[in-house]
Amino acid sequence: MKTIDNKSVSIKAFFFALMAVAGAFGAYGIDYLRLVEWADQAIEAEKWAEAKSYLQEAMQAEPSNPANLLLLSNLGMVEFYSGEDSLALKTLTDARAMGPRSVTVLQNRARVLRHMHRDRDAMADYGLILEIDSVNAHALFNRGYLALIYGDTVTAGKDFAMLEKVKPNSTDTFLGMAVYNSNTGKPAKAIPYYTKLIGRYPIAAYYASRAMCRLDTGDLAGASEDIALGLEDDPDDGELYFCRAILNILRFREEDARADARLALEHGADPARVALLFSK
Repeated sequence: MKTIDNKSVSIKAFFFALMAVAGAFGAYGIDYLRLVEWADQAIEAEKWAEAKSYLQEAMQAEPSNPANLLLLSNLGMVEFYSGEDSLALKTLTDARAMGPRSVTVLQNRARVLRHMHRDRDAMADYGLILEIDSVNAHALFNRGYLALIYGDTVTAGKDFAMLEKVKPNSTDTFLGMAVYNSNTGKPAKAIPYYTKLIGRYPIAAYYASRAMCRLDTGDLAGASEDIALGLEDDPDDGELYFCRAILNILRFREEDARADARLALEHGADPARVALLFSK
């Protein structure tokens, strides 16, 4: 059987551990185990209707089975992947009532809430996870990210700083610290984190972000290099043309800046941001 907050973590060992605690394989009905196995196979094949049916049958077969908390959480995610967001939220809320300290349930529920654009409710669930496990990296990154979006830089700063202590070399740490520093007026501190990100994923978005930080710190040559490398990766990235427009303004090349501003707009840049370039 799988936990499907990420659809990749097998928990067959979980069931065998429960059997060992119970003292015998026979403590679990063979029908229950077979249904769980079939549900696992259906989830692996992304056959959501079948998976839902098997999970429900298993829980009905042994309603007092302690493993049903996990099955109910998985049922909620099966409903989520089926596009039944409201039903998934109800199922996961029921699971949370059954197991209020289950990190898996809270994590799955937060994911559904975020998909439904209920970010503050998701933040609350991440907060509950952190009350249970103060160094949970997934919750630290996601609460920090949402806190930053909603202007709570204090919470974001604390969460990302703790994340860096817990997982100093994770991509989430690099991204969290880069975005936090670049959005709180500390571009020089953000640059090393973007450099680490680029070392792993040399993509246009990260080059554009580092270029903007370099523009903010006056490193025009470094920004120019980042823009060129980013455009090699994705010549349709509007943010890179926006950065190059700023670079040309700083180099007093207004005609080139206006040409890049037009390219930025053609490639999806925010018109309001682009208009501000020439508002003075």
